Amino acid sequence: MGVRDRIEAKQRRTVKWPLLVGNPSAAAADIETFRKALAAHQAVLTAKKQAKKRPTKADLAREGQLKADLQSALKRASETVEMIELQSLPEDEWEALFGPIEPDENGELDLTPIHAVALAASCTDPELQDVDWWTEQFKRPEWSAGDRSVLSKMLLELNVYAPRFDVLGKG
Repeated sequence: MGVRDRIEAKQRRTVKWPLLVGNPSAAAADIETFRKALAAHQAVLTAKKQAKKRPTKADLAREGQLKADLQSALKRASETVEMIELQSLPEDEWEALFGPIEPDENGELDLTPIHAVALAASCTDPELQDVDWWTEQFKRPEWSAGDRSVLSKMLLELNVYAPRFDVLGKG
């Protein structure tokens, strides 16, 4: 495929938005607890092996249970984040959404008024392309200023800022 073909096949940019939908604190604490317990138990098993002793059935059962507990905690932690794929909007659509937004006295942009519309237009999952549903979501008290700030940053990075080529490594 030649350079012209690759340019003609250019796709809209996409990014994964990690939306926190749960509280990862408890799962993170469990992960740390089970990692430490498993490491300590495996150190005991290693010491037994070095002493030419075989692990008991109870030792092996305990190791299996600690591994299962750790996997369960990792799964609970992963379920606290929903990865939402967003794609850049065509320039005319972005300009239509973004046009009425004016910087505040500090030069900052508040994209809050366009979050629902921008998300519905940007989501690659058809189930999430519903402006009314997003509007209702943003009315809920679970949406913090931090959630909105991250979303605004993602929308700007996707639609306004130049792509970061440093993440591709040396060419």
